[in-house]
Amino acid sequence: MKISVVGGAGRVGSTTLFQLVRESWVDELAVVDVMGERAEGEILDLLHGTSLARRVVFSGPNYDATEGSDIVVVTAGIPRKPGETRLDLLRKNVDLMKDVLEELNKHSRDYFLVMVANPVDVLTYQAVRSSGLATSKVIGTGTLLDSVRFRSLLGQRLNVSPDQVYVYMLGEHGDSMAAWTSSGSVAGIPLARFPGVTEQLIDEVVQATRFAGAEVIKRKGGTFYAVAPMIVELLRAIVFDQKRILPVSTLLEGQLGMSNVALSLPCVIGRGGREQVLEPPLTDAELEALRSSYRVLREAIESVGL
Repeated sequence: MKISVVGGAGRVGSTTLFQLVRESWVDELAVVDVMGERAEGEILDLLHGTSLARRVVFSGPNYDATEGSDIVVVTAGIPRKPGETRLDLLRKNVDLMKDVLEELNKHSRDYFLVMVANPVDVLTYQAVRSSGLATSKVIGTGTLLDSVRFRSLLGQRLNVSPDQVYVYMLGEHGDSMAAWTSSGSVAGIPLARFPGVTEQLIDEVVQATRFAGAEVIKRKGGTFYAVAPMIVELLRAIVFDQKRILPVSTLLEGQLGMSNVALSLPCVIGRGGREQVLEPPLTDAELEALRSSYRVLREAIESVGL
């Protein structure tokens, strides 16, 4: 299994590479970055620890290293600054991604493309429309990260293990993300009936989740410790055909009345990539929040002529 990480010298890319070195199913890792010397340093640092993990073949830092990739993870992008929304980055990263996709297609065919760079929903849409890959093979991490954060924060507030908390963020990976809690549960117990749960508590955790990334960026300049294992979780679902249901960004073609946009809905992820898009049972308020997120993204897509 060969995985290429474009932007591998950055903090998200390098942390993801570290996670992948620990995985038993990864044979080759291509570390690609315009900061070539730093990418070479990452390769050396990772290589030096392989005797404590397993043998992995490394290559990089140029795009020719991606030749024959099974999966390409794109973390490259102009970073988000404190006080800057993901959509503020739109034009800069759309232009950058055009070059990235052209370079990747020179060296690989029929690979899975996992988009992490922001604004991830717009860039996922761009990749679907311009990469030549099947729609099912282009997946944005989208609100999978926000859902991971949501569950972690809610688990902390309820003093329970967060892996037994089932709530989701849907829509845009950004300020207009839409919480789906009406069908939420904790270890099978409906969320609304779980001891200590109130509407105020849920609202507080939703808000904390909505601005979680911005809070981390304000304090330390970037987010990556929650991002990297989230990426690996998605890759495992593809590689091992797990049929996991994950909220990821994908091209919509009429689901819940939405088309010509990439945003996050629960999707079945397996060997075929995004194998099915599910339409969750939303309340009227949740559906309106999701449609509001859809409108935000459609405006963003149209603003750059995609």
